[in-house]
Amino acid sequence: MEKVALGRCDGLLLLAFPSEGSDFVVREADLAPIRAELRGLGATLVVVSATSVWQFRPDDDVEHFERRLDAAAEVERLTALCGIDGASGPTSESVFLIEPRGEVRLVSRTGPGAGSLAERLLAALSSAGRAVVAESRRPVRISRRECVTSALLAGFALASGNACAPVRAPGASRDGGASGPVSAAGAGPGELDVVLTVNGERRPLRIEPRVSLLDALRERLDLPGSKKGCDHGQCGACTVLVDGRRVYACLTLAVMVQNAKITTIEGLARGDALHPMQAAFVAEDGLQCGYCTPGQIMSAMGLVTEGRAHTDDEVREHMSGNLCRCGAYPNIVRAIQIGRKAI
Repeated sequence: MEKVALGRCDGLLLLAFPSEGSDFVVREADLAPIRAELRGLGATLVVVSATSVWQFRPDDDVEHFERRLDAAAEVERLTALCGIDGASGPTSESVFLIEPRGEVRLVSRTGPGAGSLAERLLAALSSAGRAVVAESRRPVRISRRECVTSALLAGFALASGNACAPVRAPGASRDGGASGPVSAAGAGPGELDVVLTVNGERRPLRIEPRVSLLDALRERLDLPGSKKGCDHGQCGACTVLVDGRRVYACLTLAVMVQNAKITTIEGLARGDALHPMQAAFVAEDGLQCGYCTPGQIMSAMGLVTEGRAHTDDEVREHMSGNLCRCGAYPNIVRAIQIGRKAI
């Protein structure tokens, strides 16, 4: 199923380029706070130096590839795409935030400064949360594939024929050195005042930038209809409409949709009168356990709005991002076809 930009499964990507000469090492004390920040943002962090690439995901082992890369050229290119003067000196450190829709922002550019690189990365990760809602610079649209390919894959063995051996580094530094403490400074961004327009009602909230739209709906606004299935954008149970288009609420930061109209399953019915799509799901028995049903119905609403629900094959294709573990797919397809004609 095609999702709109805000709801893509690949989430946020952070590209960090250490200053020239910096030797980034992975220590056990570094991993916990970095992973906590990444988990809050729903992001993947890639650290690119002239000789190595380190990839951090919130709950996976760190992957390390030793490969010579022209990191300076990538920093210059990405900085130019942001419309910013790239003359920052040969020792500057840069961190770029690539949003799910392919927009790139420069969230940090500093000299080496005091403390370890891991500490400065933590501060940059905190800044990334605030950068999501920053309006100081219009973001520049680039393809995620273009960015990742040019910044990372061009230097890997796939481009040159040489093998890259990944090295799992759960707790040791690259040179085998001992672990050391990491300061908790900059461990998390502060709260922000936001207003979400949900089901036609403006709802003020005070939340951290890392709070997902799904958690804001369920935990803060008492709208539990949108379900948390996988929390990784893989099942579709959390699907809601943002400006009439389908998004995965678990992968969308609440602060990113302040100026949008959000519709959840609670916003379809009018009192005791079910929406025609809801009524069709009931009449055609398009559910069994019912856990995925809110996401199925909201995705069906978006599908109809997109004008793609003409044939059963179209419905199956564009609903493929919503999983039903009970296997009620034939009834779901039939319900969507009946519901769309009644809308």
